[in-house]
Amino acid sequence: MKSSVQTFRARSSREALADVKKAFGPDAVILGTRFVQPPGLRALVTTPWVEITAGPPGTAGPAPRLRGTPPPRSERPASPPARDPAAPALPQHLYPYYVQLVQNEVAEDLAARLVRAASEQLPAGRTPPAEELRAAVRACIAGLLPATPPVAVSGPRRMAVVGPAGAGKTTTLAKLAARHALQDGRRVALLSLDTQRLGGAEALGRFAEIIGVPFAAAQTIGEVKQALKQLADAELLLVDTPGVGLRETARFARLATLLRAARPDETHLVLPASLAPNVLTRMAQGFAALTPASLMLTRLDDAVGFGIILNAIDRLKLRLSYLTTGQNVPEDIEEACGDRVAQLVLPA
Repeated sequence: MKSSVQTFRARSSREALADVKKAFGPDAVILGTRFVQPPGLRALVTTPWVEITAGPPGTAGPAPRLRGTPPPRSERPASPPARDPAAPALPQHLYPYYVQLVQNEVAEDLAARLVRAASEQLPAGRTPPAEELRAAVRACIAGLLPATPPVAVSGPRRMAVVGPAGAGKTTTLAKLAARHALQDGRRVALLSLDTQRLGGAEALGRFAEIIGVPFAAAQTIGEVKQALKQLADAELLLVDTPGVGLRETARFARLATLLRAARPDETHLVLPASLAPNVLTRMAQGFAALTPASLMLTRLDDAVGFGIILNAIDRLKLRLSYLTTGQNVPEDIEEACGDRVAQLVLPA
């Protein structure tokens, strides 16, 4: 038996899993999965291949990509171009921090509010040292984010994701399923309501097979109820939904009906961080009828500056739950953490 971590690629998840078991045995540890295009012209006429990274029994699971330290410089969004924001009515010692926030794409009014709030938390009558002021601004940034985990760690829970097509809902659910099943040892199940899009449910079903969790797909209220019975033993049921455009009223109404039948305990709105602020606002308004309580920002690696995280929270008035930074499963996702976001938005 080989003893090092390896990557296996095959045309189907079944073939890839067979290769993993052949190399490491039935107790192999799955470290990551993704779909990759086959080489050459075959990419135009065949479905993506499955790539699985695995190791022998006892191999430690991967750490989240962004937790603890900033991502490698090559993986960070390109530095936003320097700009000279119009000076608000701020004391001179606050202005450099305001400029740094704005240059990292924090909206100018929000940047001014943050530095003013930080200044008000410090003793009056003196100019605070730079590090003391920076720490106060970071504390104000961290205060915009929740201090509790986005998914309950005890008891059964149903969690659904909604959002426009291409937002990354299916991949995000796969990351969450892999993390909670493989790393945390929870009983996870996947339910797809995305049965009309070509390959929608199939993609999530392949992920479920790879990580060894139950899966069901449903397109009617009756099928949803049957799937809930089938998956009743799950501690965490993750519900995928089809992407819906804001003008697709019939599809939106159908989605709302199926979602009510699924009875999620929490619904998360999934939006790409690369969207323009006015588009983010319109999307949030359009999906408000589905009563999402939390926001997941995807594609943070495509954003021009980390300040868009704060803009989204401020504009949409939703609790930020997760951030994703790429396609790798399960690495490229992390819980929204105030201190971490403050580090990204206002680095040393």
